[in-house]
Amino acid sequence: MTAEQYINSLSEREQDIINCFRHIILENDQSVSEKFGKLMKNPYTFCYYEQGVFKYGLTVSKNHFSFHSLVLYSTPALMEELKTELQKVKFQKGCINFKSLDDFPVSDFEKHIKDSATIDFSPVIQHYQNKK
Repeated sequence: MTAEQYINSLSEREQDIINCFRHIILENDQSVSEKFGKLMKNPYTFCYYEQGVFKYGLTVSKNHFSFHSLVLYSTPALMEELKTELQKVKFQKGCINFKSLDDFPVSDFEKHIKDSATIDFSPVIQHYQNKK
């Protein structure tokens, strides 16, 4: 399935949220490129890479949306900041699961991406390049 086919298979609400968040990532973090593919068990994920290293992911699951961020995983202070702002989402190590924009408002997501884009991601890139 192509990215366009996947988007077209989503409900209008899901399309609006995914497309909005995709736009925010690409607009506010110039270091990433988007690829459509598999992330963990989900075969339909929009993945964002910086210098070939996974940085963010967006996907729609059966009951929620998921935003994956290696920046959150590698920068606990950012995770703590979001935890104080977002009361209705489920946090995992580097993942935020949410059901609607009421849970993860666009303004909070945009602020997070802008903040993430300013964090030096090179140690993470170096770590993964050294593993190869």
